[in-house]
Amino acid sequence: MVERRILLTEPDTERAERLTQMLQAMQYTVERAENGLAALQRLQDASTPEMALLSTDSPLLGGAEVALEVRRRARRHQLWLMLMSEKPSAEQVAMAHDAGIDEFLVQPVSEAELRMRIRTGERVLAVYRELADAAAAREFHSTHDPLTGAWRREAMLDLLFQETDRVQRLRTPLSLLLLDVDRFSALNLRHGCVLGDKVLPLLISRVRNQLRSYDMVGRVDEDEFLLALPGCVLAHAEQQANRLRQSIARRPFVIDGVEVQITVSIGAAESLGRSPLVVLREAERALALAKQRGRNCAVAYTQSAATQVQRPESRRKVATGTPA
Repeated sequence: MVERRILLTEPDTERAERLTQMLQAMQYTVERAENGLAALQRLQDASTPEMALLSTDSPLLGGAEVALEVRRRARRHQLWLMLMSEKPSAEQVAMAHDAGIDEFLVQPVSEAELRMRIRTGERVLAVYRELADAAAAREFHSTHDPLTGAWRREAMLDLLFQETDRVQRLRTPLSLLLLDVDRFSALNLRHGCVLGDKVLPLLISRVRNQLRSYDMVGRVDEDEFLLALPGCVLAHAEQQANRLRQSIARRPFVIDGVEVQITVSIGAAESLGRSPLVVLREAERALALAKQRGRNCAVAYTQSAATQVQRPESRRKVATGTPA
């Protein structure tokens, strides 16, 4: 439920108290700003109330000037701004409109009129919130895998290019882990694709439990996931890969009463500020070597390890009849 708060500026003590009582009767928590400058500062806070009732006679800065400055600074979320004046002129009303005032009230404000204007603001703000929520949902679904909640491949690569820029500027470490579920095709054949789809979210949940809050996880293939570990050198990335591998192999996943034991193979590679595509190819070669060594294995990419990877033709011969 949205907290009902409103910011009030009114230099006349008696009127301010009366307005406060009316607003409280409408179940609003009232914050008082002693002048327009204080109101402007409060309206810049991330936790500011969504509604403000401002007087044109506020000391230091009038309500219209406050609204104009708030709108000029292009706040991230919508505010419902109401202006009060005792004897408004046509010029004041025009100025208020230009400043982005949503409602203009004449002092003294009656309870019925205030309630009507407040309710109008509530309806408009509810629409803004729904639109914002819908936009956030669309953004999430366009960048995240619907099954596991991991980043989609394209979004993950975008994040990696941004992170690589940071690595180049600050000369900090970054490592990638490419994680593949061993014999996932065989699991789907044995238990069905529905159960296989239920395994993957549980797998990623277990993986996330081993990661830091700022590590990134993306789904790059049906059963393949890319992990980015900022601030992590290759040796530490290999240790993390083994921890992940062991945590997954240690106990089975229980789905609809069925115990499913799976293992993963992981390839690790270090960024060193190079293109993520280059580093990803190295992680792929390390992953190939992990599978070549019998799966349920983690391998860090080095030049010596790269020479041990069999050619694709040989790997296909070895893997004949053995699903990945």
